[in-house]
Parts: sequence; structure tokens; C-alpha cells
Amino acid sequence: MLVNRLRTRAHTARTRAHARHTARARADDQGSALVSVVVIMLVLSLVAMTAAAVVTGTASSIVQTRGGVQAKAAADAGISAALAQARRTSDFCALSLTASTPSYSVTSTCTTDRVTFTSTGRGTDGGTTVTQAVYAYETAPSFGGAAELVFFNPAGESVYFTNHVMPKSTGLTAVEFPAGGGFECKTVIPGDVRIKGSFQGQSGCTITGSLHAGGSNPFGAWSVYLNNSDVVQGSVTSGGSTAIGGSISKVGGTLTLPQSAKLQIQWADVTAAKPTSHAKVANGAANGIRWQPSVTAPTFDPWFDYAYKAADWPGYDIVTITPTSAPYSCSTINGKTTTFWNTFVTGLAKNTVVDTTACTNGIDTAFGADAKAQLGVNLVLVANSFSFGKFTLTPKSGTDPQAWFVVPDLVADGQPTCVPGRTIETDAYIDIRVKSMAYTPCTLRVGNGGTWTGSMYAGTLDDGGSINIYAHSMALPGQWGAGPGGSGATGGGTTTLGALLSQRDIS
Repeated sequence: MLVNRLRTRAHTARTRAHARHTARARADDQGSALVSVVVIMLVLSLVAMTAAAVVTGTASSIVQTRGGVQAKAAADAGISAALAQARRTSDFCALSLTASTPSYSVTSTCTTDRVTFTSTGRGTDGGTTVTQAVYAYETAPSFGGAAELVFFNPAGESVYFTNHVMPKSTGLTAVEFPAGGGFECKTVIPGDVRIKGSFQGQSGCTITGSLHAGGSNPFGAWSVYLNNSDVVQGSVTSGGSTAIGGSISKVGGTLTLPQSAKLQIQWADVTAAKPTSHAKVANGAANGIRWQPSVTAPTFDPWFDYAYKAADWPGYDIVTITPTSAPYSCSTINGKTTTFWNTFVTGLAKNTVVDTTACTNGIDTAFGADAKAQLGVNLVLVANSFSFGKFTLTPKSGTDPQAWFVVPDLVADGQPTCVPGRTIETDAYIDIRVKSMAYTPCTLRVGNGGTWTGSMYAGTLDDGGSINIYAHSMALPGQWGAGPGGSGATGGGTTTLGALLSQRDIS
């Protein structure tokens, strides 16, 4: 019994010990599981946080990428808009464009032969892209009202300025020949020469300004031909082949000509070498000779058709001379005994238009009259023709009047429509000191000396003698935007956008 009881107690003790061990083991297992769960939860949390960060970063990257694409597209759209306007208006050297959809702003700056467009595009996130595009451009000069001497001699016909036609005024802006005819020179021209056709020096021509010759209807093969002692002190732009003659001839500024042109210097053909400098051009300066893919011909204002109307001269007294008018008629304004000039013209106290278009033979001082007048007011003389022999027109002391001698163009067709006989002729004894404009769609014929002050605008010029011309800019009503007595405005230019030179994003 005692042994059994002891065995029972020992078994019970072992059972209890086992139970305690089992409980401790279970507790240890539960603790380990809890740690494992916590670790797993931490790992899962880290994974979730990382995934969230990746998603957030990806979304942000997508937004940033979208904003960058929008900014780049907007900058490109700005460049396209600037190019469209530049090609449409030819006005692109101080461009300023803005738009909101897409959002961009564009500016431009020009150097001598290239324009830089800078476009800033903006995305929805506020980001920006700045794109810069550089284009070449060419300017074809558009000449107009700045010229005091303008002659529309047609193709195949030359105007000569020899030692018989001598522009004297250092204030001369330019001599223009817009219609394609030639110009030959053997005198000093104190200004620019602008010609649609071609130029030929006659050994003794000096142009103190620049020469621009379009090159149509060349003299032989030449758009510009400088003979033995012809000098252009400024620059020369030639639309075709060019010759610079003997030891004295030279170009003081740059020489611009097309790559297809022939170049002859001191009688040697240097075309093949395509030199960019020579002692005869710009004193040998680098890039003094500029070969261009093409040289755009200059453009000019078309012929200004003027058919006289009294309404063109507001505030002027209108005097009409007819075969039966009094005190002066068509017959009494001309001839030896006329007092028209020294009495009527000298006595004018108000600006006056004298319309003699009813007089078939025009105004003529060549038939023995010694016509003299002092002018203190503006005078407009309208006639079918003028023939000035002994004729003196001077300003009264303390006055600065102007005069217009007008042979109207009766056909409004944008070209000088000449009816034979509608000319203006001068002779040896003219002495016109009043600033005067001569206008005729026919020939302006100068002969045997005299002095002209002012401007000339004619279908062509016939050089017949030694006339001194003191230039002054003048215009007719409506010409070059001028009113009565207005001066012409300087011509601008037609710019043409050329090839793309470079394009890049700068930020």
C-alpha cells in the first residue's frame, strides 16, 4: 500500500512537472509566434509603405513628365506662330507674341543677316521650356520717297549723267531709276544710286554714297561696270556680274553679289577663286566681298500718276488761264512782251495754283522773253508742256517758297503714260533758285547749262547740256503720303525669311 501510494505521488509529481514544462513550452511557442507575427507585420508595413512611395513617386513623375511635355510643346508652338507671322508680314525683327492655350511667349532679335526667335513655353505645373531658333533672312530694299531725282527710263534706254549733268547738293539722298533702264555716269553724284537695271561708269564717275543695281538688262554681261577711274565710296550691291576696272577704280564699302555672278577686278577674272577680300574693295578688309546664294532685286514705288485737281491744293488760290481769260490768256503769258512773270508771279501774296491746261502750247519762255520773277509764296504751275529759255526764279528776301511745274499724267495706270509733246525742257539761261519740283510722264530735257534747285520726277531724262542740280526733296499731294509741299518718306525694305540655321532648347 505504502509502495503504491509512493508510486502514485511520484507519478503525480511527474505529471505536474510535465504539465508545467508543457505550459512553459506552449508559452514559449506562443511568444515565438507573436514575434513572428510582429516581424511579418513590420515587413508587410514596410512593403506597403514602399509601394505607396513608389506609387506616389510614379504619379509625381508622370505629372512632371506631362508638364515638361506640355512646356516643350508650347515652346514649339510659339516658334511655329512666330514663323507664320514672319512669313506673312515680313516684319520679324522685334517680334513679341503671347498665347494662353498653349501658353507661350515669343520674342525676336535681328543681326545683319539672321533673326533669333526665343520661345518660352509653360506647362500646367508651372514648368517652362525655352527654345531658340535662328534663321537667315534677306532684305530687298524698297526705295521710294527719299530720292530727289527719279527717272523711269524703260529697258533698253539709258540715262546719262556726264559732265553735262552735275548734281551739286551735298544733301542729295539718291538718284533712282525704277523701271529697268540703264544708267551711265561720268560725273560726281553726291548721294546714292538705286537702279532696277544696270550701271556703267564712263571713267570719271564718283558716287559718294552707295550703289544698288538690280542687274536687269545688263550692259553686255555686266550688272555693275566700273571703268578705269570710277569710284563708289560706299557699298555696292549687284544683282549680277560685276567689274572693277583699272588702278583707280574701287569700292569703298562692301561688295555683295550672287554666287552665280562673274567678278572681274583690274581686268582679271577672279570668279573661280570666289575671293572674299581684295584691295579694291573695302580697302582689303576681311569679308569685304560677300557672295550670296542670290541677291534679291530692289523694289521701288510704282510710278505716281498725278492728274491735277484743284481740291488737291486746299488753301491755295486757283487761277485758270484759257484762250480768252483776262488779264492773262494763253497767248499773253508767253512771248517777248509778257508781264506774267515779273508782274503777276512776283506780285503774288498768297499760295497760288495757275492752271494753264486749256492752253495747247503750254508755257514757253524761249521765244525772246526775258522771264524773271521773285517768289515769296508757294506756286503751282500746271501746263501741257514747259519750255524754259531765259528764265530766272528766285526767292524774295526772308522767304523760303516752293514751286511745282506739273505736266499731268492723264492715264491712271501706274506707269508714265506719255503723250508726245508733254515735256519739260530747260535751256542755258535758266536760274531756278526756288525749291522746285518738275513732274512729267514724258521726257525732262536739260540743255546747255543753267541751275535747277529741287527735285525731278519724269518718265526719262534727256541729257543735253551742263546743268547744275541742287537737290531738295519734294512731292506732289498724295505722293509718298505727302500733302502739298510734303517731302517724301524713306523707303523701307522687303525682308524674306531664309533657311533654319539652328534650333535648340536652352533651358
